[in-house]
Amino acid sequence: MSGQTSTALLNDLLNRLSRSWLHYIGEAWPWTSSEDAERLEKFQGLVRRQNFAAERIADLLTDRNAVFSQCSYPFDGSQVNYVTLDFVKPRIIVDEQTILAALKATAEALQGDAEALRLIEQVTADEEQTLAELTAL
Repeated sequence: MSGQTSTALLNDLLNRLSRSWLHYIGEAWPWTSSEDAERLEKFQGLVRRQNFAAERIADLLTDRNAVFSQCSYPFDGSQVNYVTLDFVKPRIIVDEQTILAALKATAEALQGDAEALRLIEQVTADEEQTLAELTAL
């Protein structure tokens, strides 16, 4: 696999993770009652985990001296600012499932790039855990 192909695939995943519904809602501060503070903290932990995954991909691209670009959110989230976590949770779950499918497809395509493949496998495991925890939240 060419370096350009790996770079493009990793850049796509970087954008997907850093422009996800989980990330957006984390920035939009979902509303929870004061009795739900622990639940909100767990949610924010999921956001931090996904942000760390995006940072790790960006670090790999930087280590490779790759030129990469960040895009804007691929959706208009303005209708879901300041809503309850329960209201947006189904949308976030669907998006997480889509991210997992993209990660698995990318892992297949990165078979010739051991370093990138190892990272994507780790990120996939983290995202699977995020989906499980989000579903239980």
